[in-house]
Amino acid sequence: MPSADITRLWNTFRLVDRAFLRLIIGDLPLLADAPIDWTLLETAISYWDIQRAVFSFQGSELAPTVEEYAVLIQRPTPTLDIV
Repeated sequence: MPSADITRLWNTFRLVDRAFLRLIIGDLPLLADAPIDWTLLETAISYWDIQRAVFSFQGSELAPTVEEYAVLIQRPTPTLDIV
């Protein structure tokens, strides 16, 4: 069930990561009905460094921007209250 998988994944994020994601995607339950490429998601998670909030590829680090997250999930970029 996608909603159970999303809930399990959501619970692995730190509070700061959850707050950041809420800025971009709003209510998480909306994703429960979206098609998910599980292979891509599992691969991306395998490179995620939870301590530093970056993707780490053989010594190189990639920190996605708000705009990149917005494009990835096909939602508009929030612009209010961003410092």
